[in-house]
Amino acid sequence: MSAHRQLTLLMLCLLPAFAAAQVYSWKDANGKVHYGDRPPASKQADSRKLAPPPPPTADEEAARKASADRQLSEREKQQKAQEEAKKNQEDPAQAKQRAEGCQQAKANLAAIESGQVRFSVDAKGERVGLDGAVRDAEIAKARKNVDDWCSPPKPAAK
Repeated sequence: MSAHRQLTLLMLCLLPAFAAAQVYSWKDANGKVHYGDRPPASKQADSRKLAPPPPPTADEEAARKASADRQLSEREKQQKAQEEAKKNQEDPAQAKQRAEGCQQAKANLAAIESGQVRFSVDAKGERVGLDGAVRDAEIAKARKNVDDWCSPPKPAAK
């Protein structure tokens, strides 16, 4: 059991001892009865010592411990989620570069799919028209570029 949980459990066990308190009651000028944990400065007050509450049953103690454990677990989950979100935030310069790349990739894909004759340069330095299988390969490559540039960045590997 962690030190934090042990301390919480100890505080819960000691809580009834601190709950035994003194209560003061007094009447005001209109005859209305008031209660407080401190006596009024100007009036005489009756004091009563309150009995401590009965000790919790085993079921109540188990339920209280389970509730404390759930709360601690929830806080840890939230903290981890916040750390992950902070870690996965994209740098603004990278986001701008990503947006520009996305725009260029979409423009290239639109140009290839427009139906106009497009050319590329082969290994010999000659212009070759993009048609048939070569055009289909270029379209597939352009679509992959759009997916790569326009989709959100993947989280860093752990």
